[in-house]
Amino acid sequence: MTVAGELHPFSLNIPSLRLEISNATLHRNFEPIQDILKMSNQSPFPLTPEFYDANLREVDATWPRDPAVPELPPIPATDDPELPADNFLNQVFWDGLHTPKEGPTPRQRTRPVTEEDPLKIDVIASLRSPYSYLVTQRLVWLNSNYNVDLNLRLVLPEAVRMTKGGSGKAGGAFARPYFLPNAQWDTCMLGRFHGVPFKHPTPDPIWQNLWPVGDEKFMYVHPPEKQPYIFWIVRLGCYAQNKGKSIEFYNQIQTLIWGDHVPHWPAHVKEHFNRIDGLDYDEAIKFIQENPEKVDAVWQENAMIQAQAGHGGVPLMIINGEPFFGEDRFDHFFSRLLENGLTQRQTPCAPFTSKPRRWPDGL
Repeated sequence: MTVAGELHPFSLNIPSLRLEISNATLHRNFEPIQDILKMSNQSPFPLTPEFYDANLREVDATWPRDPAVPELPPIPATDDPELPADNFLNQVFWDGLHTPKEGPTPRQRTRPVTEEDPLKIDVIASLRSPYSYLVTQRLVWLNSNYNVDLNLRLVLPEAVRMTKGGSGKAGGAFARPYFLPNAQWDTCMLGRFHGVPFKHPTPDPIWQNLWPVGDEKFMYVHPPEKQPYIFWIVRLGCYAQNKGKSIEFYNQIQTLIWGDHVPHWPAHVKEHFNRIDGLDYDEAIKFIQENPEKVDAVWQENAMIQAQAGHGGVPLMIINGEPFFGEDRFDHFFSRLLENGLTQRQTPCAPFTSKPRRWPDGL
């Protein structure tokens, strides 16, 4: 667990040079790290506070070329789809005064749940959402140990879908002033509560000014065409989803970003992607470069499924069209699965994880 001001040991991998850096070294002597970074072909990665403040906070700034990220085709429009008039939440909404609609009543399953005929569930998630990360272990355990067909569907983060900055896209201040400081503190507490490693990632998957709090540039999100990381990893996730490996991808990459405490997570994406049985990173990148419309159609369809539920938040767990929003709704979601006849697998399936500390056994 990381708290403000805490530094963790890490390693720098530079051709012909490997340096192990301890907490004490970081606190006592920062200059040698800068010298070593200069030796490594002037790469600004891992990022330092000084480099970010001097080069990346201005509205017209450009993110430096990161050798970990391949050249990819431009991203299409990122605006949210309109909510369908018949979305789930619209249909069940009642103001307490007018005659309520006869909205959809989620039908409880009656036939037995088996490995051959599992419960079908969708989970809408974002690789920039700490709350999506904090439910990862429970989703993996659920998928591994229970008869469910869990389809993990990635969507673009809200910050590049809607802002006050213009045209419904990033390019302006995004989020309420208290939201980000609260979310940072809240997610640190939740990480401790659930017993999972947690640290706000560097770099942030979304290029957004998060320091100093309250500054005039605080919360500014740089426009989609300038974002260095998020479209790369979302497209990789969509490729994995098309290959039937969405939960495996999510378990590897979301944990890398939010839980692995590496100094520069983009440099490790290829390694973690290649850990997924049946997937090859170089093949995936080649496919994305040659077929961007097929890959982008996946996150666009995922956004439509989210909209049909009447929602825009993540993580969003859906069964029979009914949405359960937030990692703190997992127990409620699990109880609905039990009401629909959820059963355990005879033999757990990959990906595997240890049993979550807060698993809802009491239900």
